[in-house]
Amino acid sequence: MATAAKKVRVQVDLSETEAKLLAYLAERLSVRSRADLLQQAYGTFLWVLNERLSGQRIVSVDDENAQKLDRYKELSVPAAEPLLFEHYTFLRQRPESGYKQPYLTGRNLRVGQLIYRMRANGLNDEEAAADMDLPLAQVREAQLYYSINSELVDQESSEEGQRLAAAGVQLEPAHLSG
Repeated sequence: MATAAKKVRVQVDLSETEAKLLAYLAERLSVRSRADLLQQAYGTFLWVLNERLSGQRIVSVDDENAQKLDRYKELSVPAAEPLLFEHYTFLRQRPESGYKQPYLTGRNLRVGQLIYRMRANGLNDEEAAADMDLPLAQVREAQLYYSINSELVDQESSEEGQRLAAAGVQLEPAHLSG
């Protein structure tokens, strides 16, 4: 009869943003539980740590440049493979717009515009989805993006406000602040 491996429970305190990201990744990677996701993350961390302690460097290169290297080890995280092609389901980059923050797929609405509209109107995610006829998952994904990239979104909003002010356009503060 095989004996079960002894397990040890570990408690981790996460910020609200980290907890949202953890839940999002668990859903996107289709892992059975957050515990499974954390075990994969821990295994990845141990690999990185082991490589560093053995004198190796961990670098990031695109596929084209990786093929030019004579020798390299590649970290494989099978659960993350689907994310390599499309990190967000409901957000799209539009480089031609001049903004680094993404737009909501199918809308001419940037993440920051959605977040600021929600704040200005006192809407939670369910209310915003209903009010703007958006999938709830899209609103939640935009909120996650903002929680991770709030500095970028707020900076772009501030710059947009400065451009509009220089052009003589007056906007309410809720449209420009984070």
